[in-house]
Amino acid sequence: MAVFRGPREEDEQGPGAGDGAARGAPGSAGPGIPFWWFLVQFIRRNRGKVLGVVIGLWAGLGTMALGVFWTLFISACVGVGYFVGRRLDETHEGFLDFLDRVLPPGRG
Repeated sequence: MAVFRGPREEDEQGPGAGDGAARGAPGSAGPGIPFWWFLVQFIRRNRGKVLGVVIGLWAGLGTMALGVFWTLFISACVGVGYFVGRRLDETHEGFLDFLDRVLPPGRG
């Protein structure tokens, strides 16, 4: 069971940090702190769990609405898109440069 330990030092710069706002229990952001700030901090601390829930929700709703094979096809397309985007971010090259490097040269 996770225990709410309050904000980290880098979180102190957020809304309500400098005005002495009281911090409430988990789920109640306390007076002066908006709910979205509490939600963002929760997602930052539980990235893997939130991502797992989103992926599970996507798979479940996709299977119900589209069927198993369409859901797998769309998931594969999303995975390829993520891979290409990550490679472009890491290498700082353009999309056409990436295609020239990955695809075989054309005849012409």
